[in-house]
Amino acid sequence: MKRRELLRRGVAQCALGLVASALGGLSRLYSSAVTPSPGRAATPRSLDAADGVARNRVGGRYALTYDWTDGRGRRWSVDLSVPRPAYAAAARRPRGYLSALESARTDPHARRLVERIDAANALENRNGVAFPDTARFERAVSFVRSLPYVTDTASKGVPDYVRAVPETLVDAGGDCEDLTYLLVGMLSQPPFGYRTALAFLPGHVLVGVHSADLPTTHADAATLPDGPYVPVESVRARPIGEFRDEPVLAVYGDGLEFVDRTAIAETAAEVARDPSELETLNEVLTSLSA
Repeated sequence: MKRRELLRRGVAQCALGLVASALGGLSRLYSSAVTPSPGRAATPRSLDAADGVARNRVGGRYALTYDWTDGRGRRWSVDLSVPRPAYAAAARRPRGYLSALESARTDPHARRLVERIDAANALENRNGVAFPDTARFERAVSFVRSLPYVTDTASKGVPDYVRAVPETLVDAGGDCEDLTYLLVGMLSQPPFGYRTALAFLPGHVLVGVHSADLPTTHADAATLPDGPYVPVESVRARPIGEFRDEPVLAVYGDGLEFVDRTAIAETAAEVARDPSELETLNEVLTSLSA
C-alpha cells in the first residue's frame, strides 16, 4: 500500500474524533478508541536491519542506538536507554490524541533524547563553539523523520493505537501521529522550549511550532491558516513551513480550534464510506449517544 494511503488510513480516525468533538465535547479526543491486549501492547515491535536502530535488553532497561543521516548528508549516532517498566506503564495507560500531546510536552525521555543529541553534536563541534539553534532544531527534526513509518494494524494489531513517547522510542517507529508526538516532546522542552501544537489534516497529522519561537533562519516560514503556528512534518523530508495541499481541519495548541468544519464533515463522510473504518465509526457513534 502506498505511503500516502497508509497515512490517510492511519489518521482517518482523527477526523471522526474531530466530528465527535465538535458535536459532543472533547472527551472523544482525550480517550482511546481502541486498546490492544495488554500483553501485545507491552511488547516492542520487531526491528529490521534497515531501520537504523539497535535495541538490546540490559537488566531492567532497553538500550537503544539510533543511526541516521541529517538533511546535510551527515551521519549521526545516539545512544539512549528507556527503563522497561516505563515502557510497560506507557503501553498500559489509555490515552487519546490530545492527552497524548499533553503528555509528550513534558516527557522526560524526549528531553533526555535531545540532551543525547546535543552531546553527539558536541563531539563534532571540536572548536567548542556553541551549536547553532538552527542546526540543533534541524537535527531533532531529521532524527524523528529517520524513524520508520509503521501502521498500528501492522505493529499493534489494532486499527488505531496512540503511542506515548517511550513506546515510540523503544518501538523505533510509529505512524504520523506517534512521530508527531515524539517531535512535540523534543521541541516543547529545553533547550528548545517552543510553543507547540497538533495540526489535523485529512489523513495526516503534523507538528505546529509558534513562528516566534523558531530560529531566525526560519522566520519567513509559512504558518497554518489563521494562526501563528508553522507546520513541521514529522514523516516527510519537506522544508519547514511546507505541507501537502490539503485543508487544515483543526489545530490544537492551548485549546482546540476548528479551522475548516466543512472539510471535517467531508473527511468523515469519506471515511464512513470505507467499510474498513466502520468499526471506528461505530465507536464514535456510541460515544456520542452515551
